[in-house]
Amino acid sequence: MAPRKTPITPSEIKPEPMEEPKASPRPRARKAVKEVPAAVPAAIEAEAPKARKPRAAKAAKPAVEAVPEPVVEAAPAAEAPAEVQALPSVDPATLVTDQARAVLLAIQEGRAVELLFADAENNPPRTFEPRQLIFDTFAKGWYVWGWDRRYNAERHHLLALIAQVNPVEGMGRAAQGPYKEGTPANLIGGWLGGEAIRVKAVLLKQWIFAVRQAPAPFPEFAIEDLEEGKAQVSFTATDLRAITRWVMQFGDGIQILEPQRLLDRIKQVGMAWGGKPAAPAPAPPQAPKAAREPREAREHRSEHKEHRSEHRYEPKSEAAPERKAPDQPRHSREPRENHELPKPSKSGKIEIRIDRL
Repeated sequence: MAPRKTPITPSEIKPEPMEEPKASPRPRARKAVKEVPAAVPAAIEAEAPKARKPRAAKAAKPAVEAVPEPVVEAAPAAEAPAEVQALPSVDPATLVTDQARAVLLAIQEGRAVELLFADAENNPPRTFEPRQLIFDTFAKGWYVWGWDRRYNAERHHLLALIAQVNPVEGMGRAAQGPYKEGTPANLIGGWLGGEAIRVKAVLLKQWIFAVRQAPAPFPEFAIEDLEEGKAQVSFTATDLRAITRWVMQFGDGIQILEPQRLLDRIKQVGMAWGGKPAAPAPAPPQAPKAAREPREAREHRSEHKEHRSEHRYEPKSEAAPERKAPDQPRHSREPRENHELPKPSKSGKIEIRIDRL
């Protein structure tokens, strides 16, 4: 007996989804087909390449075993930079001494100082106008350069030989004037004290860069380019010796324009260095003159010369060469003891003839 079919309710019937109508493809434009003449198909068939013969199947290549790639170990991560070693602690007192600190403060404030030397007997105290504080690598010490009022000249002093450096209130002693009001005390001597000397000079190329890099040696110092390889220098100072020393350090690399007395001073220094003329060598002593002969002796000598000039030289007549006696053999010679002594010479006879006229 066939199984009974269960009735299907309308709720169980699921409507099938309707397919969306596909878009009709875009019609392609047909190309116009040209009519080919009957002769062309035959030519095309003739030019058509011949069918290639099937090639024999190549032997299968042996499979190459895959070489395992070398395992590259991963580079270790960069280690963190080690901590920078701390510099050894340096005591500032060992680098800058008390004297150097006092000089530096005086330069900054524009004051003069009093220098008290350890050897006070040979170096008495003096007022000093510091201009520069220098540490020398060869001497391993501090030097102060400036104007020494005791000698009225530029000086270098080694601070290691100085016991105390005391600041001076006001201008101090031996201050030259007149000078402008408000001028620092360490610029009075040699630079701004006394009569002002204005200098103009021309520097050559080998010195221009060096002068530009160095500190100004004098007040109102200016340098201007003139042309290639030349520059004009102008400044004001009060000490002619200091100006001369500064100018002469350049040798032939500087030309002085003014003042004239600076040129004269340089000439004097050049003469003192080695330009003095050498002392003439002493003349050799002359032989003493003979006593003058009397007049009669001179006349007799002249007559004798004239008489000798009258006699002319007459060559001797050629004579037959004298024959020399043959040398006696040595054995026939007698010993020297048996030789006869030379005979004494006889006095010659003098004949006098008187012819009658």
